[in-house]
Amino acid sequence: MSDGRFALVTGAAQGIGFAAARKFLHLGFGGVLLVDRNAAKLAEAAAKLKSLSRVETLAGDLMDVTLPARAVAAAVNAFGRLDVVVNAAGNTERCGLDDTTPESFDRLFGVNTRAPLFMMQEAVKAMRVNRAGTIINMSSMLSHGGPPNLTTYSASKAALNILTRSSAHKVTRDGIRIFAINLGWVNSDGEHALQTGFHNMPQDWADAIGRRMPAGRMITPDDVAGLVAYLVSPSAQMMTGAIIDYEQMPVAVFESHPALSPE
Repeated sequence: MSDGRFALVTGAAQGIGFAAARKFLHLGFGGVLLVDRNAAKLAEAAAKLKSLSRVETLAGDLMDVTLPARAVAAAVNAFGRLDVVVNAAGNTERCGLDDTTPESFDRLFGVNTRAPLFMMQEAVKAMRVNRAGTIINMSSMLSHGGPPNLTTYSASKAALNILTRSSAHKVTRDGIRIFAINLGWVNSDGEHALQTGFHNMPQDWADAIGRRMPAGRMITPDDVAGLVAYLVSPSAQMMTGAIIDYEQMPVAVFESHPALSPE
């Protein structure tokens, strides 16, 4: 039986977006709109979920500035209301001080910062009708500061976190809550393709790296979906504007190293 809530999820064809959408349907949501630029994978994702509840799809690239408005309109037209938005789509293009171009800057900020802002703007209009709603933006631990080849990516996520907190303040009395999750290293489909294709890592890279992690494994999309489920639940009703570090190790705390130890 539906609990009366409906969601919109970007980057929903795979990884964290797909895991979040699946979690919502397992929780009893009446339906979910899946948004992704890969139409073929989007259709596959919808086919996997349609037995759980109502699933709608919208294929489109978030570099298209009209997509947020079209996506929210599609969700409201399909379901009659919109209760949850997860901005899970992201661009992880590698570039830094020496090699960022105007084009790569626009791509990173277009997908990682501009698109979530205008998705929030459109979603809030729909959520104000019922004076309730939750928006969750997928950010990154690198928003605290990233490596040289991810400088511009890190900046786009830092900007997203400021937009998240400021927007949450704007709508707190409208019954709408907004969060960002600073993701640590997640073993997702997209990350696997990046590590094996771009960085030439072996197929078992995640197992090897995971064994060195404090928990003995890497974070999975289902782990993140569990936090998303909490944030949209009544248990998180008194929270908003939180930027949550979802990582196995505290920020800016390093393990002892002989070279750093006093004599």
